[in-house]
Amino acid sequence: MKRTFLALALVSSAFSVNVLAADIEAGVVNKIAESSTSLAINSPSSMSDEYVEASSDAKISSRAAASGITYFEIGNIYSSNYGWENITPSQSSSGNHGGATLNIYIWQFGYGNVTNATMNGISKSAGLSEYRCGNDLHVCAVGETVTGWLYGFDFSGQQSGSFSVGSNSTASPFGYWSDSIYIN
Repeated sequence: MKRTFLALALVSSAFSVNVLAADIEAGVVNKIAESSTSLAINSPSSMSDEYVEASSDAKISSRAAASGITYFEIGNIYSSNYGWENITPSQSSSGNHGGATLNIYIWQFGYGNVTNATMNGISKSAGLSEYRCGNDLHVCAVGETVTGWLYGFDFSGQQSGSFSVGSNSTASPFGYWSDSIYIN
């Protein structure tokens, strides 16, 4: 019985390695597509000089197997009342946000499934999901390997309140990452 179980464990781990190898090939950007989401108008692509920096414990390689989440943070807030606000690591919003438009952007290193975000009891899925490349999560060029994502959430109509979001890592290191902020 022990031998059968051990043989099954070895065979299943061999198949998971083949699946990871296929994911590496799928993670290479072959074609750049235009975004057609409503958040694309206020997408952080206009923030081309502002990228997230990898934490010192983040292990990112352009040719390694897809890694799980090693960084997950609220990065930027855009509102029609205030404009763009970069969120510092202390996670405080100093702007007077609100108005007709309120978008919140999340930076994620690694592969994971982002959950619905909530603000003032309202739950919404990401309206923007852009794959990003490199250690600074820049806009990908053809041939680069995807290392993370930029997610955008549209909470237009909200004036202020508590915002929270999370993501489940789909590769090692496995786990749940989350972030929250009070938006003024």
